[in-house]
Amino acid sequence: MGDCSTTKIRKTIPPFKNWPKVAPQIICAASASWAMLCTGLVRGWSSSAVPQLTSANNETLHLEQEEAAWITSLPPLCAIFGSLLIAYPMEMYGRRMTLATISIPYVLGFYLMGLSYYVDWAPLLFIGRTITGLITGASAPTSQIYVSECASPRVRGALGSFTSTFMSFGILIAYIIGAVVEWQVMCFVIGSLPIVLGLAMLLMPETPSWLVSHDQEPQAKVALQQLRGKYTDVETEFQRIRTNANAQLPNSSYAKILTNSYLMKPLLISMTLMFFQQFSGINAIVFYSASVFEDAGSSLDRFVSSIIIGLVQMVFTMVSVLLVDRFGRRVLLMISGTFMAISLSGLGAFVYVKNSWKELSVIVDDSTVAEPTVMAELGWLPLLCLMTFIISYSIGFGAVPQLVMGELFPLEYRHRLGTISASFSLGCTFLVVRTFPLMTSTMGLASVYGLYAACCLTAVVFVGVFLPETKGKTLEEISKFFGQPVPKNVATCIQPENEPLALANATEGI
Repeated sequence: MGDCSTTKIRKTIPPFKNWPKVAPQIICAASASWAMLCTGLVRGWSSSAVPQLTSANNETLHLEQEEAAWITSLPPLCAIFGSLLIAYPMEMYGRRMTLATISIPYVLGFYLMGLSYYVDWAPLLFIGRTITGLITGASAPTSQIYVSECASPRVRGALGSFTSTFMSFGILIAYIIGAVVEWQVMCFVIGSLPIVLGLAMLLMPETPSWLVSHDQEPQAKVALQQLRGKYTDVETEFQRIRTNANAQLPNSSYAKILTNSYLMKPLLISMTLMFFQQFSGINAIVFYSASVFEDAGSSLDRFVSSIIIGLVQMVFTMVSVLLVDRFGRRVLLMISGTFMAISLSGLGAFVYVKNSWKELSVIVDDSTVAEPTVMAELGWLPLLCLMTFIISYSIGFGAVPQLVMGELFPLEYRHRLGTISASFSLGCTFLVVRTFPLMTSTMGLASVYGLYAACCLTAVVFVGVFLPETKGKTLEEISKFFGQPVPKNVATCIQPENEPLALANATEGI
């Protein structure tokens, strides 16, 4: 772990200096983050596959809308259990071997989904989707912990952003492949990509922290030397890892959490941010992006539009890591929520006007030409609104709620509080993805976007009233805000340098 002798969090992320020392860490971070790329493949699959499965022209393995809704929402539901089940193997067998092993069910799940087409048996599709959903829940904590434990303090924040960037890249890959091949072929193509994860992790070292905690100090020192470079003196850092591994933290039972207001306050703030993050509608748009464009009446090809959205999300996810320590958490969240609300309102207004013109064209014969002419000229508007929404989400609500979670929670309770908050987030993701088709059919698409916009505006008010600014704050200052006692056997900074940012995307949108 890093040196916490300083009580302030660094305000900027240092560049990658001294390439020979940083290169091994970058390779390890990229290898582990491939698990999140696989998560992105799972998320992006439904956008291209579901419209094909529900098409009236599809004669093989045709799905009804209710079945399609379950196919789409199964991964976030199963991810809740995956995130809980992975804790034991990750602790018993190590982060490296766990990451290498989870590549197997990824491949199995995608291949079963592709095979379901050729045997014309829908349950096989559901089984494959369930397997991939379980593993997405396991991927986030395992990959993020591996990256944060391998990275040195000076680059931990930047390397921690790899996971969210790779997930966005996975979504983009799924959009691109889904635009050029049939869904069953897509399953076999993207199902082969997790093999890279398994092979790469077999070549990576185990984290020094895990090796020390399992009484393998000689191996830990060798691994640390591999990560820091051949000519780097690692003795000081190794002794620090030993000290932190041997530190005895207080009891962090769930009973204690529920009976202490200084723990419940940050937990409730974190859970509320997670609620607003998901009920902004982000995952409804990601999972149903192709259908969203078609239903919105955009004149652009729905698959091309999805690819553009995926590319924008990936780019601005990378940009967000440069903004969060420059502008602060509250400011970014409030700007993010405001522009998300504006873009969703614009999209809802477009859909409302489009549908109103359709109704008028039925009643008034003279207006039958007006609807297609005017709306065709505005065919770019849905894409603009969605791009604005994705950019706004990526720079604020995409990562900051998880970052704030890492800063508000006391170190000795962070694992349990983080598990509660992450599980709640995954539950919200399932509700949003599962209810989106139902709300669209009962309320209308314009009303659904209006509801999501209202949630975004409410989030802005909540952040302004209840969320403390944690940028540059010491642990003592944040603890004082919540009335938390500061443990004597842990360091006085929130995390070494940029470590909170390294944990920012461990649970985002899964």
